[in-house]
Amino acid sequence: MKLSSLPLEERPRERLRLRGASALSLAELLAILLRTGSRGKDVLELVSELLTEYHDLRGLSRAEEEELMTFPGLGASKASSLIAALELGKRLAGERTALPKEEKWRASVEKIASELAEEDREYIHALYVRKNGTVIIADRISWGGIDGAYLDVKYLLRRAIRLNASGLVLIHNHPDGTLSPSKEDRMLTDFLLRRVSILDIRLIGHFVAAKGKWESIPFPGDVWKEGNEAVV
Repeated sequence: MKLSSLPLEERPRERLRLRGASALSLAELLAILLRTGSRGKDVLELVSELLTEYHDLRGLSRAEEEELMTFPGLGASKASSLIAALELGKRLAGERTALPKEEKWRASVEKIASELAEEDREYIHALYVRKNGTVIIADRISWGGIDGAYLDVKYLLRRAIRLNASGLVLIHNHPDGTLSPSKEDRMLTDFLLRRVSILDIRLIGHFVAAKGKWESIPFPGDVWKEGNEAVV
């Protein structure tokens, strides 16, 4: 349906004003974001073609930037707006969130590792843990590509100190489906072990997620292997 054929009160921007964003469909929200169509098609027709190709937000988020830039009728400007909006959504989802007061780090590991197992790009999450084993905050601290993600260790440790955390847990995924830790994974684990010991913070565990499964990277003092919730 063309935008021009809709009554004014049924057009996306007016529906947003009258009913709020939560009442709008995905197509309507995308139409507001993209603002205009292209030669020969209005914005609703353009959005319809996008959703026919990518189906939903997950499909759009997995599209390469170059692919969106060259999508017929989208163009560089609209594609840039769409890419930026999708990235904001990812960052919002990954921003630190206070977990339930009594949630233990093991439950958080299982939940986050399960979510990461479905991703096709590498992400790193950190759990900041109290002495009794409950989680203070969960952070998505790195966004990467298919081949890896960069971890800012200084940021990680500064956050742990500010939160007065007794322990840290790292979780990252391998988009290629490999559960075995890489050489770089082991090097990072060893590096963190040396750094956290100076700060009197314990590295509780470092986990790899892939294809619905997850494994810990073994190291001396691995609390996961000890079967103890508390950070001792």
